[in-house]
Amino acid sequence: MRPPESRQQMGYQPGLDGLRAVSVMAVLLYHAGFGWMRGGFFGVEVFFVVSGYLITTLLIEERDRESAISLRKFWVRRIHRLVPALVAMLLAVGVWGAVCGSDYQQTQLRRDYPWAIFYSANWGQIFSKVEYFAGTPTLLRHLWSLGVEEQWYIVWPLAFVVIAKFGGSARRKGIGLVAAAVSVMVATAIAMTFDWPSRFPNPWRWQMQQVDTHNFLYLSTFSRSSGLLLGAGLAFLWRPWRKEWSSPNSRVLPTATLAAVGVLLASFVWGHVASDGTYYFVLPAVTVASAVLIMRATQRPGVLANRYLVAIGQRSYGLYLWSWPISRICNAYTGSYAKFALAALVAVPVAEVSHRYIETPIRRGALRRRWVAGQRSVLLASTAFGLAGTVMLGFVFASADPVFDFGKDTRTDVQFTSSVPAAPSLPRNLAIVGDSTARALVNNMPAGVEQIFTISDGSVIGCSVYVDGEIITAREGHTRDFGTCSGWATAWAYAATRADADIALVVLGAWDIFDQKLDGRVIKFASQEFDQRFLDGVQQGIDALDKVGARAALLEVPCMRPKDIDPAGVVALPERAMDDRVAHVNDLLRRAAAADPTHAVFISGPTEYCADPVIAKDSTYRWDGVHAYKLGANLTMMAITNQLLAIPAR
Repeated sequence: MRPPESRQQMGYQPGLDGLRAVSVMAVLLYHAGFGWMRGGFFGVEVFFVVSGYLITTLLIEERDRESAISLRKFWVRRIHRLVPALVAMLLAVGVWGAVCGSDYQQTQLRRDYPWAIFYSANWGQIFSKVEYFAGTPTLLRHLWSLGVEEQWYIVWPLAFVVIAKFGGSARRKGIGLVAAAVSVMVATAIAMTFDWPSRFPNPWRWQMQQVDTHNFLYLSTFSRSSGLLLGAGLAFLWRPWRKEWSSPNSRVLPTATLAAVGVLLASFVWGHVASDGTYYFVLPAVTVASAVLIMRATQRPGVLANRYLVAIGQRSYGLYLWSWPISRICNAYTGSYAKFALAALVAVPVAEVSHRYIETPIRRGALRRRWVAGQRSVLLASTAFGLAGTVMLGFVFASADPVFDFGKDTRTDVQFTSSVPAAPSLPRNLAIVGDSTARALVNNMPAGVEQIFTISDGSVIGCSVYVDGEIITAREGHTRDFGTCSGWATAWAYAATRADADIALVVLGAWDIFDQKLDGRVIKFASQEFDQRFLDGVQQGIDALDKVGARAALLEVPCMRPKDIDPAGVVALPERAMDDRVAHVNDLLRRAAAADPTHAVFISGPTEYCADPVIAKDSTYRWDGVHAYKLGANLTMMAITNQLLAIPAR
């Protein structure tokens, strides 16, 4: 059966803008830090699938209409659509950062601005020490997705020309592209299984560089191409506006649509960016669900064609561009409804101005008309001003003296030295597990440690040994919900298995010194219930490690000296500075090791963090007074290496 308004060209599809609206709203709520939308980042995947579908459909129609593809015209259209609004945002954020930004923000822009200008922000974040999901978000963090899309826009038209000429029938091409998308999904899952890559060539440094696997798989153009490829394949297989098109079974699509909506809602609510499951099955499920919703939106869009949704979708690019830096400036990313409302009051009008006076006029040919009308000097001057201003800001940030930047590995002089003699049994396989303090230790290992230990990262950021409840802190407006931490023990065991490690260094403490709220009631720190809850969790981790043949080495929690790094997104939670609380947690760790001496041992850490106030507060040891930096990681490894090696090999 043919749809009632059959035509040969796709034309405007309001349902796709409605789908964009749903996606961008999920992303904005995720950026706001609301715990009930912790998987809103999957909205970006919906954008990718829609982009792959739309761009490929336009290329197909141009080839059918003109019997050829004009690559120049394609790239010019993409430049008109994307670049002006991006340049405007970069200019605004750059000027704000140069005039009003703190030294720390200027340092962030120093690192991120060049990557953003050249649409390679995703690779800039991959080669940074700051993961996308770290608690220190930068002003331009969101531009990673534009980097992925722009790189796709450069490569895909060239590939399309070859596929269009030699790929066989439209159905065969579509199936081939869908198979390619599935292959990328499978390859990503395999990479996750084998914790690959841990190193990747950085062409800007001409060297192999250490990368975080989760970060790479989330941000890289290769691993995120599955959505774009699936959308491209769908463009060959699903064109309901064509006269010769016939509808499939009318019962299949509505049922599939309901399932797709369920997948998106579940992923938006329960998804977690740092979870292994994201790359095994959740992201592929979202990709397929997005394709199903595109099919629905282009055949019978229903609610997706609602005029309010369509209006939001038409402004989705501007909303995405402007909302994040405005939210960072307003500090509206920690789950505060009041701050979210404030940021929205600024971002929505700015996005509207961008839509009306930058994006729409340029997309509709305003530049060409002015050029034809003889206003060339004005156009050239304004274009030169915008581009020169953006580049000049890049030079301003590049030439500024950087303040301490834990996101960029500038310390190459830290060398691990040990009295451990060379032995055939070295290096010894070591898994480091725990929360973000474990991740910081792994990321900042000094040179030379690799001669003693081969290290595998099993940290789960933001988690300790709990799967429910949340912390209570005296710092108003801040909490941590452990509901996202299910599977932490499995992650520990998996890291030990992956490394074939017989020792797992357990690094905890940052989240274990707070009162907690569970099922509406408060569990006071150091109460009997609190202690038992922590001990049960530690024992669960010990048991999980024992099942894979690894002994748990429970590292002493250091005295913490937390400090605000504003506006880097780091806040000092006062309980972390209470040494008596830290001492109590260490007593519990000693109890856990004493209760199961066969499978666990307590490891004493460096004494300097409690005994030497200068080192304890020095940001080159711990950049925020909690998480290790280069010198701090070296200090820790110097203190614990012999204790770890004294643990009998299995």
